[in-house]
Amino acid sequence: MADEGKEQQGAESEEVESSGGGKVLVILTALNLVVTLGIVGVLFYSFQKESATPEISDIQEGESGHSSGAEEHADNEKGEPKGTQTGHKFGKMIQLEQFTVNLATIGSSAPKYARVKISLEVPADDAEIEVTQKMPQVRNTIIDLFNSKRPSDLANAEGRNFLKDEIKNSINSFLVTGKVTGVFFTNFALSS
Repeated sequence: MADEGKEQQGAESEEVESSGGGKVLVILTALNLVVTLGIVGVLFYSFQKESATPEISDIQEGESGHSSGAEEHADNEKGEPKGTQTGHKFGKMIQLEQFTVNLATIGSSAPKYARVKISLEVPADDAEIEVTQKMPQVRNTIIDLFNSKRPSDLANAEGRNFLKDEIKNSINSFLVTGKVTGVFFTNFALSS
């Protein structure tokens, strides 16, 4: 009986050891599974966050409406620089003939004049066509504005910038299809 008791006790201890070892194995497997799922979750979240952040190529494609390099290449064949696809749309430049205009000289016997070259920036072809068709009116407006200025009004950058705004606003007052977006003096000289 003693042998029988030892065998029964040995079988029970083997059962406890095997079930205890099995429990540890199940716990370790479950822990491993939880850690693995946690790592996968973190990687998935970081990938989603990273893919939601726009990259330069995404921004360029979204703004220009292009999605392939072949289309971008086609735009460059049209003569557009690569930089025009980044957000700021540059307009067409219209270079006007040189102006030599009299300035207002109240109480002075010596006439003063300005010699200036002006370029106008317009947003699209239709505005360029309209400005070209209305060139006599554009030139007359610019001459009238210069005639109303004294040499001291144009002697500093502030005065010239104010005149640019006046030119832009005056021209835009009679344009229908588009507006002048910029006025640039490409050459500017005052008589002394």
